[in-house]
Amino acid sequence: MWSFDNLGQMHIELTNGCNAACPMCVRFHCSSPLVRPDIKITQITLDTFKQWFPEDIIQKTDLILFCGVHGDPSVARDMYEICEYISNCSNTKILVNTNGGARKPEWWEKLGLLFAKNTSWELTFSIDGLEDTNHIYRRNVVWKKLEANVKAFTKNGAKSDWDFLMFKHNEHQIEEAKKICKEWGITNFVPKKALGVDNGKSLQGMPALNDRGELDYWIEAPEDPSKRNLETPVENVTIFKHHNFDVDQYREMKKQNVSSNNYQKSVENVYSHNLKYEDTSHWDKATISCKSKLWGDKTEIFVDSDGIVMPCCYIGTHLNGVYTDFKSMQLHYHMNNYGWDNFNLNKHSLENILKKQHLNRVFSDSWDKESVKCGKLAYCSETCGKFSSIDNIFTHEDVENESKYRFKKNG
Repeated sequence: MWSFDNLGQMHIELTNGCNAACPMCVRFHCSSPLVRPDIKITQITLDTFKQWFPEDIIQKTDLILFCGVHGDPSVARDMYEICEYISNCSNTKILVNTNGGARKPEWWEKLGLLFAKNTSWELTFSIDGLEDTNHIYRRNVVWKKLEANVKAFTKNGAKSDWDFLMFKHNEHQIEEAKKICKEWGITNFVPKKALGVDNGKSLQGMPALNDRGELDYWIEAPEDPSKRNLETPVENVTIFKHHNFDVDQYREMKKQNVSSNNYQKSVENVYSHNLKYEDTSHWDKATISCKSKLWGDKTEIFVDSDGIVMPCCYIGTHLNGVYTDFKSMQLHYHMNNYGWDNFNLNKHSLENILKKQHLNRVFSDSWDKESVKCGKLAYCSETCGKFSSIDNIFTHEDVENESKYRFKKNG
């Protein structure tokens, strides 16, 4: 599956820092604006980027995506310089995803000039509503600052998209957003079906908690079935369920740099305890078609801001998170047993990691196992072994050219 010779695409998280506080983000504690207590803010500097990704690797890679699972790439101190380095040494295409709310317009204008010079490069602004609604999901993003930054980036002809996550509170604003998209000089408008507002059977509210550990408000799925992943729920009732948290307990965990006092112990017991309560039949039967497999024999990798190499951002979300479901803890279990250092760019070169087949041994080698009980990875079966909600994100009728977003579907 993964080898140094077939590396075609890299998804790189330049930093786990962010100016926003989206309720669903794995970066935050219990859907609040408080950063998870076990997270240490890191970033990839220009010097580190050059060390991890020397010119020969950049030149053999067709595409580099700067996005991530925790942070916003524009927050990384050396993002512009890193893009400039790639431009100077290769013809590699760059794609960027950002909320657009960090930094000043002068920086965005400079970045826009670099993107306009490299005509294949594109930047996506994740803007989920208008002035009165964008902050409901993109908490802490200031509209006037966002507007100034977007206009500064586009003024010299740089290509860009507007990704618009559809919710109940903004679904009525799509047509107006399309008009603003053109006024701001953004190239394409892309409505997206949001995750986190259904459980696969029923619609569910996404809780937004405050920094006191209490519920602030709910974010709900669109009322229009065509604008959501789950078009036909089992019952026409939205489930609202959340848990407040104790801020004093959060502060104590922050002192200890842990998000759960017993998470690693739970991971150790995932087969002996959690597996007893799982029906694994649908995972056992799944034939996995990995989203990291691209055109021909080319594959993608994901690298987080600590330099850990993983198959994709979907797995990166769970390995960088503390989810307590079986699928996620099973991933942690196998990484712990195999050894995280084998995937660490601070200890090994990317060429070495890929040539030694570490990704294959932990991930793709599990896919042909008889069952989850025997070590088949349930998360891979869930995400790439059947039609999942991830595959449905870019399927709204207003997406002008769905084939353009195949790379996003594929991780």
